[in-house]
Amino acid sequence: MQTQEKIPLLIVDDEIVSRSSLEALLESDEYQLFFAEDGAQGLDKAESIHPVLMILDVMMPGMNGFEVCRRLRANAKLAQIPVIMITAWDDPTAKQRCLDVGANDVICKPFNRADLQARIQKLIVTR
Repeated sequence: MQTQEKIPLLIVDDEIVSRSSLEALLESDEYQLFFAEDGAQGLDKAESIHPVLMILDVMMPGMNGFEVCRRLRANAKLAQIPVIMITAWDDPTAKQRCLDVGANDVICKPFNRADLQARIQKLIVTR
């Protein structure tokens, strides 16, 4: 019997509560979860693990999610990684800014498991 390889997902969020919530929502046999606590660490981990998808918080100290996404898109090795940006701002302007810097999707906090899973699956399948 052949075992299926887990799909590597990178979660970049400075808040441990958010990382833990995402871990609880996504923990499964399907995904291998990797975590970064800030934007710089997120870019480094993206380089080393080449995730199938990145979940990226907008508001982080130092390098925010907008800058991380810009740098990801500017890096030829990483530019094709789908990005779902997560934000507490339920504001069309903020959502548009996420898309403008290269995010594939935007989810407002709080989010539910079914919605998050559906958005991840859509981006993984269309990749």
